[in-house]
Amino acid sequence: MALSLENKSDLIPRFRKIPLFESLTDQELQSISGYFYEANYDKETVIFYERDLPGDTGSKIYFVLKGCVKLVKYSSDGESTIVRLSSIGEFFGVTGALTDKPMPYSAEALMDTTVMFIEKSNFVRLVERFPQVALGVITALGQVLWFNYETHNQVVKKTDARVSKILLYHFKRDGFSETPEGKLLNIQLPHDYIASMTGIAYEESVRIISRLKKNYGCINYLRGGKIVITDLDKLSEIAQTEDSCFY
Repeated sequence: MALSLENKSDLIPRFRKIPLFESLTDQELQSISGYFYEANYDKETVIFYERDLPGDTGSKIYFVLKGCVKLVKYSSDGESTIVRLSSIGEFFGVTGALTDKPMPYSAEALMDTTVMFIEKSNFVRLVERFPQVALGVITALGQVLWFNYETHNQVVKKTDARVSKILLYHFKRDGFSETPEGKLLNIQLPHDYIASMTGIAYEESVRIISRLKKNYGCINYLRGGKIVITDLDKLSEIAQTEDSCFY
């Protein structure tokens, strides 16, 4: 069940989780709160399906407040490819909502997840008042396109580099916690997720992570997909990119 955010006592902290709204004042956020609704999804619940028509399910743009959402495409034989993982502060569903085209992927709650959403008509009103929000959407979509190109580009034959780019992307996007062993990513990336996001086999993902750990000594992989970066410079070198692109 979706509930309106209007007049919620902890409204502002919710909005402050979303970088897209960081330029708005508390008063401005309060003024747009009536546009937004909040919904909770249990782990593995489908929020919408690939090919759903926004007009049928509601043209909504979603923002993750808690948890994580897997954006995934399925082939006719049931094989899945993870487009990306949308974590706290990120938005998804904007492509279908703004174009009225079928959803290009399914959205599934990776864990118990809370989102807030806004319908297309209210989003248009919002960006008319605050054009900087529209610029933020364009910038964020550009980053997503860059990420997808870098990690799915089959021209980049070195799969070690593609996997390293995935790890560095999530290092920057989701943050990390300092530990005695190194920088522990705030998001878990099991082997099957890494394989799906880079278009490689599960077994190859296991081998690459093992190489990054044992041969290069730049990461440590813990149970459940917890990843500790032990040598950030080395990981960036393997990714064949400039450090400034990621942090």
